Amino acid sequence: MNSSDSHSQSTLQNTPLPVIANVSRIVAMASDRVTGDRSDYPLLVAACVVEALKQHGFNSRIMYGQAAWVEVLENHAVQWAGCWGESLTFWVQTEFAETVDLNTSVAWKKRSHGNPDQKPLYSPPILWSREIPRFYQYHPEGVAEVELTEELDKKRFDAILLEIREKCLPELLRGDQEEFINEPILCPHRKLLDDSKHTFQMFDRTLAVSGIPELPSSIFKNVSHTHHH
Repeated sequence: MNSSDSHSQSTLQNTPLPVIANVSRIVAMASDRVTGDRSDYPLLVAACVVEALKQHGFNSRIMYGQAAWVEVLENHAVQWAGCWGESLTFWVQTEFAETVDLNTSVAWKKRSHGNPDQKPLYSPPILWSREIPRFYQYHPEGVAEVELTEELDKKRFDAILLEIREKCLPELLRGDQEEFINEPILCPHRKLLDDSKHTFQMFDRTLAVSGIPELPSSIFKNVSHTHHH
């Protein structure tokens, strides 16, 4: 099957679900295996998503900028965590203007620099959607180029690419039988798939009680000037 008959741009409004399932599962699992924990490698993960989508005939690009998301802490308090000020992060934007971030579901593994003595328990689902719920905030500053300068990063990228080229192929997709990763994921049209531990249910229940905290005004105040001190 070539990409011209695998989909027609005019009829699609978003990435098809089997492709989302395939790409997010293969990229996340391969990235975790190769790096030990993908939560520290947003650029690598984003670059791999772009390559995997290309295999399915879809265009996308890596965005860089500041981002924040709500995390639920061990004591059931909620707080904003993320990358702002001098910190940047990376995510993907598809040809359908969807925001794709495979790292949010594992972001709780990192201690927040805002509140390092508190241990997070839950962060939001993997995001693959044009509509972005209020517990995520993305402030893109531009399109990123992949420049892996470290030898180890290049090796990691090549190892994941090998797996993508083997497993992210239109002819291998199994339609509705295509398996999703066992992590919460938010797909187009607010379709939400939880993991087997009902992680999103717990996250959502805490937010329902506490509400979404006010975004601290300090978080994104430097958005347009980050690179011009």
